[in-house]
Amino acid sequence: MQTHPNDLKIALPPDTGRAGFKHLGLVGIILAVLGVLAILLPSVATFGAELLVAWMLTLWGAVGLWFSWAIRPAPEWRYGAAAFGLLFVLGVALVLFPLAGIAALTVLMMLSFLMEGVLSILFGLRSSAHVSNWGWLVFSGLCSFVAGIVILFGWPWTASWTLGLMLGLNFLSTGLSLVMLSKSAWAEN
Repeated sequence: MQTHPNDLKIALPPDTGRAGFKHLGLVGIILAVLGVLAILLPSVATFGAELLVAWMLTLWGAVGLWFSWAIRPAPEWRYGAAAFGLLFVLGVALVLFPLAGIAALTVLMMLSFLMEGVLSILFGLRSSAHVSNWGWLVFSGLCSFVAGIVILFGWPWTASWTLGLMLGLNFLSTGLSLVMLSKSAWAEN
């Protein structure tokens, strides 16, 4: 028997019930609140995001160096030590020089937006003969490309708030989608 994609439903464990969806909604509310705070205080959120990345790279590098030292009998330990040593040094540099880290992360985000925008536009246009809603891909690509252009032309002044604003928008949209999903699932149960 064939099923239509619209007939498929998410199979949840029988004990999930309303409590699981309540928790999903709670997570959504927390993410949405964090998103609003990051949007209202984008410079603070940018600084926090940079420090989080810096400390994670430092920790990753330190643990990797320890692992590389532990596998010294293997000939590959030097490659691991070099790679993890580089991560450790990069993390420490970002911890010591957070403004440079913010600038570097903002440049990476700008390049990502520009590349994603171009690729989404091209893919959407190429898909126009095969997919009825191809315009949404082009629209998404244009939004990404415009975001990249705004960051590029506002450089370096955009660096202090861009990461925090984008993080806030992501948290807000994810939080709202989880709240709406939990409400929908709650209504169906």
